[in-house]
Amino acid sequence: MNEKLTKRKADFTRYLDEELADKPLKWWQQKTNRYMATRDMHGGKIDTSPGPLETVIKYDLKRALIESALFLCISFGFFILTGARKQVTASWWFWAAPVLFAPLFPLLWSNKRGVLILFNKQGFQTKTMPELTCWQHLVASYIRIDNSGETTSNYLLLYYYDENKDEIVKIEYNIDGLNMKKEDIALHLEFWKMMQGTDAIRP
Repeated sequence: MNEKLTKRKADFTRYLDEELADKPLKWWQQKTNRYMATRDMHGGKIDTSPGPLETVIKYDLKRALIESALFLCISFGFFILTGARKQVTASWWFWAAPVLFAPLFPLLWSNKRGVLILFNKQGFQTKTMPELTCWQHLVASYIRIDNSGETTSNYLLLYYYDENKDEIVKIEYNIDGLNMKKEDIALHLEFWKMMQGTDAIRP
């Protein structure tokens, strides 16, 4: 990596640290976004290898099916315990079937099928990125926690240098419902970054 690009990355990292840092709010203001640098989410200690080849992150279909089945069991049990057995008719099962198989619906869209996030020796890639990008081009990585809705949403936020555009670009990918928690995603990302000798550039 040339010296000019190294300085460019360092300057941009310093800018992000200031721009995304927690800021004091007025009493009437509500904090909607929180940014956590992946390098800070593991306490500075990486002593676990994610595997010899690569980290592959996919949609967690198994967990989603279990949660749907659990919801239906609780609903069915509620009807039984409250003496509303007569309400458990064919129409109830007609309603229950879509709930049980709802976790399969995301797989109808291509953005939830196959590998969604990939880390390996060659680089990193999310489903929305056109190609694998080498670790030397990674500028900064964060987990964005969005509290603006009724439920909390989590996103992997990556800034990296795009050679074709000759600029630093931003990519954001929703990591809810995947087979790895946000803390583990951050850990794996930092591990592969460290393995390639591209630990976060500090000012």
